Amino acid sequence: MKDRVLKLDGVSLCYKSGYNIFKSSKKKVLSDVSMEICRGEKIGVLGRNGAGKSSLLKLLAGIYQPDEGRVLAGEKVRSAFIGLQNGFVPYMTGFDNITLTGLLMGMSRGEVRQKLDQIVDYTELGENLSRPVFSFSSGMKARLAFAISAFSEPDLLLIDEAMSVGDRAFRKKSEEKIAELIKGDTAVVLVSHESRLIESICSQAIWLEKGTVVELGDSESVAAAYAKSFESNPQAAGRTQKLVAV
Repeated sequence: MKDRVLKLDGVSLCYKSGYNIFKSSKKKVLSDVSMEICRGEKIGVLGRNGAGKSSLLKLLAGIYQPDEGRVLAGEKVRSAFIGLQNGFVPYMTGFDNITLTGLLMGMSRGEVRQKLDQIVDYTELGENLSRPVFSFSSGMKARLAFAISAFSEPDLLLIDEAMSVGDRAFRKKSEEKIAELIKGDTAVVLVSHESRLIESICSQAIWLEKGTVVELGDSESVAAAYAKSFESNPQAAGRTQKLVAV
């Protein structure tokens, strides 16, 4: 029997739209999404811009709660983002944010202390970590977020392909760390526009369009169906390729 990490059961998610004090409306960004993630599985999420990929990641991470349906998590499941900056407390130092973010991810204080030197060395930020985070550049924040996530030993690793973690040398270093994590027993969900990337890394895939599941199955067949959809809409393909290249 597979060791289930997380399950979405008929999940829908809405965002509030408009700021009229007398009237508010909601926009549905995910509609009736069901999927199961088991330990060791590598699952790709394909879709054009606005398909709901980032919203799905935030649901899986527990940042958002569904408006409909259920999110069923295994006991003491620890999840981590790579590619999405964590919500650091700006007036706290980098060191204090390492502790706080580690605890929020499910690490114990002992684990944070044990891994502190590794995290600090990996960030390459040195004495800057003694400064409040509001003084950090976006690249410095991204480095810090990546290092904490990478060393938290998550049960569920959520990766946004469109990540930015500093200069070219650090990006190469981070890509090697991601490859190391993917080879382990961690469940991985990878969001991407690129069907070839999903095929090369993932065994399963889900294709989203406007918040709805179009297809769910083995990555090869889902990626092929997704790629074929551009043949009937070449303008959408061009827009996606341009955005990926940026």
